[in-house]
Amino acid sequence: MHALTVLYGGSLAPQAFAPVLNGRSAFSLALERAGIFPGSEKTILLAGENEIPALPDLENGITVVRKDRWTLLDLLGVLSKRGTGYDFVYYAWADAPFLDGDLAGRIAARHVRFAAEYSYADGWPYGLGPELINAAAAGILCKIAGEAGQGPVRRDSLFGVIQGDINSFDIETEISPVDLRYLRLSLTADSRRNLLLLERFVRSGSGGPGIDAAGVERIIAEHPEYLRTLPAFFPIQAAGPCPPGGGTGACPLCPYPRFRGALGKGGDFLDPGDFDKILGKIENFAGDGVISLSLWGEIALHPRREDLIRTVLDRSTLSLLIESSGLGWSIAVLEQIARWAQDAPPRLNGLPPLSWIVSLNQADLPRLPQAAGLPQAAGPGESEAAALVKRLVSLFPREPGGEDRVYAEAVRTAGEEDGIEGFYRAWKAWGASNHGPGIIIQKYDYFCGLLPQKQTVDLSPVERRPCWHIMRDFPVLIDGTVPVCREDMEGRMGGVSGLGNLLREDPQTIWERGTERYRLHCGKTYQDLCAVCDEYYTYNF
Repeated sequence: MHALTVLYGGSLAPQAFAPVLNGRSAFSLALERAGIFPGSEKTILLAGENEIPALPDLENGITVVRKDRWTLLDLLGVLSKRGTGYDFVYYAWADAPFLDGDLAGRIAARHVRFAAEYSYADGWPYGLGPELINAAAAGILCKIAGEAGQGPVRRDSLFGVIQGDINSFDIETEISPVDLRYLRLSLTADSRRNLLLLERFVRSGSGGPGIDAAGVERIIAEHPEYLRTLPAFFPIQAAGPCPPGGGTGACPLCPYPRFRGALGKGGDFLDPGDFDKILGKIENFAGDGVISLSLWGEIALHPRREDLIRTVLDRSTLSLLIESSGLGWSIAVLEQIARWAQDAPPRLNGLPPLSWIVSLNQADLPRLPQAAGLPQAAGPGESEAAALVKRLVSLFPREPGGEDRVYAEAVRTAGEEDGIEGFYRAWKAWGASNHGPGIIIQKYDYFCGLLPQKQTVDLSPVERRPCWHIMRDFPVLIDGTVPVCREDMEGRMGGVSGLGNLLREDPQTIWERGTERYRLHCGKTYQDLCAVCDEYYTYNF
């Protein structure tokens, strides 16, 4: 078995070079682990022009190939050309300190035995097993990559291209005995939250130099509380009012209008100065994140909405998500925002600087006989929302090989199945020739009994898991109050003061106040609203 190892380090985060174990960084450990993959005869490190520091590891026979900017086609070209003459190429990112040589060997043995073209590990967290690809297969991917080939290298780039013609490739999979995919973990030093996760694993007593796939499974089973690191999603209420007569915020699917007076005491709109202060605290605390406007209310009604949007776009650590009913946006404002987004620096988390979700209400859902065309609206408000989606798709196009930046969303409720199917088919057909939008079929939320239950199907896991939102979300109301979660409309979980106030307190202190509730979830104890909530398995970022 003759193999080449290629490690990608062309766009590593600063955390990749921070100490993780005995003063050694994730980068250093990844080079060491990859160097002993079974059958590997040579290691090539793909680096940026100035990103990789001078480390002793680079003197140990590792070939460094540098480019100012790596595209997917550049990567595939290296795998194809440099991999020629080898049985296959091991491929992994150079910020994964727990790469498992034994797991790599099992993948390789299966790859060779079944003459596969591409092989990978499935069921484990990302960062434990490398991908394996033949040079010839990499050459084919160069030809079929399309516009994605001009885009940046992403962690799922290889499989993403293969998926486009998956039946044309011989693929083998080494499957984990314990399926951990639902945890969406990445054991890579690419953010503060993931670096913290790595450090916790190392300190667990099961870590250290010998940590492997089995050790990771054991740590997760014994210490599920480790997985709550730092929040990644920050839904912020910037506006109090909802648009009159239209949008999800004013429809029977939302309890907010009933509780508007009780949610925060900061007036109708978030002050831009307070917003800037909140963002600064989030940056210093989490390092990166997705800011969502607006948790409640319609952001289009904010008199200084452009100031808020520009404040986020100017910060490369934060991505912005605007959730809107689709009402109240002028073309001039949208064009200005699009220019700002185009000029915004790349985000540290790899997401687009700005994404949109337009929540279309029930009147926007076409019946099945109309499903071949663009959804026909029932009135001026709904027509404006549908038109906004089309306008946004043209102003915020998808990057080559990247994610959608605009999403049309509808809530799936009992009695509206035909409408939802028509909604999906219509926007899918329109998007096929217009490169979008993405389509979100939102699960119905009955807000722990505040609304009648209209859910069509039960999608919850067979065994209940700790809440994603308590694990990853940090909601903020207009006055700075941080509720336990979005579901707590009446302050029944954290009281009227919630977990704290971000304008007056340190976010770390506020975040730690939610730790005990998450620990209870890990022990399958669910208090107050958590006992009747069915949103625990839904996921944002």
